[in-house]
Amino acid sequence: MAYRGVMARLEVTPVVAADAAEVATLLAAVELALYGHTTFSQADLEEEWADADLARDGRAVRDGGRLLGYAMITRRTDYWRVHGNVHPDALGRGVGTLIATGAERDAAASGVRRLQNSVFEADGAGRTLIQALGYVPVRVFREMRIQLTTAPAAPQWPDGLHVGAFDAVRDGRAFHAAHQEAFADHWEHSSRDYASWSRVHLETPRFEPALWCMVRTGDEIAGGAICTGDTYGGGWIDVLFTRRPWRGQGVGGALLQDAFSRLWDRGERTIGLGVDAGSDTGAFRVYERAGMTPTLAWVIHEKALDPS
Repeated sequence: MAYRGVMARLEVTPVVAADAAEVATLLAAVELALYGHTTFSQADLEEEWADADLARDGRAVRDGGRLLGYAMITRRTDYWRVHGNVHPDALGRGVGTLIATGAERDAAASGVRRLQNSVFEADGAGRTLIQALGYVPVRVFREMRIQLTTAPAAPQWPDGLHVGAFDAVRDGRAFHAAHQEAFADHWEHSSRDYASWSRVHLETPRFEPALWCMVRTGDEIAGGAICTGDTYGGGWIDVLFTRRPWRGQGVGGALLQDAFSRLWDRGERTIGLGVDAGSDTGAFRVYERAGMTPTLAWVIHEKALDPS
C-alpha cells in the first residue's frame, strides 16, 4: 500500500511505531490551528495505537522526509471509517484528496461498500473537500470538558444500587459483557471481544482500578464507568454506560459525579469525555446539566462505494 500522489513528490506509505512523535506533532498542530488550543500528546497517540494494526491501517503522506498528512482506518464488518488529518502548512496541496481517494480504492478492493470520513467540525476546507467527493454528513461526535475548582458533590445513587470495587480478574468478563450490551443499541456499535477489550482497557499503563466504577443491584451490573488519568490533558472518562433496564433513573448522572470525584481525588482538575451528540440515550444533556461544555467536534461523513 504505497502509491504516488497527483502532486509530484507526495507519497503515501504505511505508518510505523517510530512515526509516533511526528504524527503526534501533526495532530496537535491541526487542533491548534482549528481551535486555538490542544491537549494532544504522543502518549495519547500511542495509547490509541495500542490495538491498531499500523502497517495495515495507518497512512502517512510525505513530501520527501516531511510528514504532511496522516490517517488511521477503523475497520468494521460492513464499513470502514477514515480519520484523516493534513498539516496546516500543507493545505491546498492535494494531501486530503490523496488520503480520501486512496482509502476508497483500498476499501473497494476489500469489498467494502460503505466508507466514512471523520472531519473536525471546525475544518471548513476539509468538510468542503469530503462533500465534493460525494460524502454526506451523518453524525456528530463532541468532546466535552469541565474545569473543576472545588471538590465535586457526592453521587446520589438510586435505591437498590450499590458501588463495588473493580477487580480485573474477578469482574473483568462481567464488566465487559455489561459494557457491550449497554452499547449494542448505539449508532454503528461494533462488539469488541474480551481479548481486544482487555488490551485497550486492562493491558495498558493507564489502567487504574480505583478509577473504575461498577454499579450493581445484587450481583447484576446495572452500569459502570472507566476513567484514566493523564489523558488528553487531564482526567478522561473513556466509558460510561447504563444498561437499558436502569435507564431514566439517574444512574448516568450519578456515574458522572462519581467519575468527577475519583478523578478529583487523583489530582485531575480538567475532565473530558467524548459523546455521540445524536444519541437517543440523552447522554449529551446529562453532561451539559453537570456543567460540561463542548470543546471539539467531529462530523462523520459517509459515502456508498460503487461495486464496480
